[in-house]
Amino acid sequence: MLRALAGHRARRHDEVDLMSAASPAPVQPEPGADSRVLFLTEVINCNDGIATYCQTLAAGLKRRGVHVHLISGPVRADATSERKRMLLEEAMEEWHVYEGMRRFPSPSLVRRVVAYVREKRIAAINAHGLGMLCLGKLVATLTGVPLVGTYHQSVLGGLETVRRDANRKFGAAQELYLSLFFPDWLVVLSDESVRFLRQHRIPHKKRVTKVAAGTDLAHFYPPSPAEGAAARAQFGFEPDELVCVLPARLAWVKGPDILIDAVRLLRAERPALKVRCLFVGSGGADREREIGAYAARDGAEDAAAFRFAGFMSDVRPALWASDLFVLPSRFEGFAIGAVEAMAAGLVPVRTLTGGTTEQIVDGETGFIVPHEDPRALADAIVRLSDPTLRKQMAARNVERAHRLFGIPAMIDAILPLYGLIGNAARRV
Repeated sequence: MLRALAGHRARRHDEVDLMSAASPAPVQPEPGADSRVLFLTEVINCNDGIATYCQTLAAGLKRRGVHVHLISGPVRADATSERKRMLLEEAMEEWHVYEGMRRFPSPSLVRRVVAYVREKRIAAINAHGLGMLCLGKLVATLTGVPLVGTYHQSVLGGLETVRRDANRKFGAAQELYLSLFFPDWLVVLSDESVRFLRQHRIPHKKRVTKVAAGTDLAHFYPPSPAEGAAARAQFGFEPDELVCVLPARLAWVKGPDILIDAVRLLRAERPALKVRCLFVGSGGADREREIGAYAARDGAEDAAAFRFAGFMSDVRPALWASDLFVLPSRFEGFAIGAVEAMAAGLVPVRTLTGGTTEQIVDGETGFIVPHEDPRALADAIVRLSDPTLRKQMAARNVERAHRLFGIPAMIDAILPLYGLIGNAARRV
């Protein structure tokens, strides 16, 4: 099993610790508490953000003495994502794969999970994804332990499907499902997601609460000149090229076509500005084929401009090789990749989706551009071709990432919801 992330650097004696001076002492679970939490997930895709979120949260809880157990459905991993699977396994006290982890579980599965909760003296259940709320609610009711749900938004499918569904509200059946199985607390990752959920006809709207995702700030940091040069060489980028990175699932919902169209505009209008795009992520055979074809329309010119690295279990080298983080998403829950990029000294450009306003101060730390607007995205890229402006914004982003998006703050916020500290007791 893997230990700490490889490649962590030791902090130099002359570096400023951005967290230690102003941060309060981390919150610890109450003495004597049964500090065991059970995660429920329908599936584990080791190449997506939900698996990363669960691993980061579980590892942070483990450092506070909270033992996390995981019951999941099928585990999907390949050679490129095996490292992430191992990190997730390392963060867990126990990990079990059960058949039948679906929206409406069988009675036998409910009995099995109830027995597990009682045997392991689980203190709280965290159902990841709305599809796990029914199982979580039934088990919590039968065992008397608190239930926290975490809403991980996603829109999948072809380009037209994504354009149609990106801003679609829940239907009556989904509202009924939430009403029947609403947890003690429903965690979302952004203010945008809070507003989205609270517009629906659901009970206990005040128990929809934001807990911003954190990231490993010891791992994501600005590269030294030598580290940056080595990363650019790894991907074959020249020093005079302006590299835009989009590290996310390769899917239409992330807006890769909008970035591609923006770069084509710049190629026609500003040929001296050598803009290159690095797409980091996988998305299934259909999406990869569709997006790859979209990015190859202009032959050799497109081949030089658009590079697909596939899934990387550690995106840090791709961030170090790049100048800008670009995510013109049609729909997003939070985009933890933006925080990783900020911490690594990149300037983010995003559309207004979940997490954008928490991450970006428009015009000061990055740019927020309209949806479906390659022209506006191209203009933002041109503005950020100024290295002096990029350097100023990059420094602000590193400070902002450390101030707002560390893992300790995420753990401090989630522990009371589990009922492990304070008075956030069961509320149903």
